[in-house]
Amino acid sequence: RVRMRNVLRNWTVSWTLNFAGCLAWAFIIGYASDALQDVGKVEFAIAVAEKKAAQSFLSTFLKGIAANFLVCVGVWQATCAEEVAGKVLALFFPITAFVASGFDHCIANQFFFPIGMVFGANISIGNMFYKLLAATLGNILGGGVFVGAVYWYCFEEMSRSQQLKGKIRVGASATRRRASTMLRSSLAWRK
Repeated sequence: RVRMRNVLRNWTVSWTLNFAGCLAWAFIIGYASDALQDVGKVEFAIAVAEKKAAQSFLSTFLKGIAANFLVCVGVWQATCAEEVAGKVLALFFPITAFVASGFDHCIANQFFFPIGMVFGANISIGNMFYKLLAATLGNILGGGVFVGAVYWYCFEEMSRSQQLKGKIRVGASATRRRASTMLRSSLAWRK
């Protein structure tokens, strides 16, 4: 029911502002604090960024599908839960699977690339945006089609089915009333 133009606008605003936030956070961690140096994780940040940058477009795209599929399933499950503990638990397993599997989510990569670059990772800005494009397209397919569109189709079909059942009930009820009226009039005629 939402126009595609509005969806694209929301995605663009969300993507852009998330990227701005990730850049700010990478700057703060890289230049304004010793957060990663204190725990000896600078080399790890560089290794993660360079590994993600070295993947092929197709690999990043496929990992993007899997990443957002898991994220959206987690969000969907959390939406269905009523208690906070249920929401946390519903999010925990799919997100943990996504992170442990090393899948590529565009928003996560918007942080991993800049933080690695801040600490000296050998990644060009063009390669970063190329891989962000691959992850973003994969995320759209994984979350928007494989979760969102599937749920939309299922619930739309259930809605149609309920409407059809309602029409059948109304029709059956009208048929019973007509039959009852005909029976009464036929009995009345015989008297």
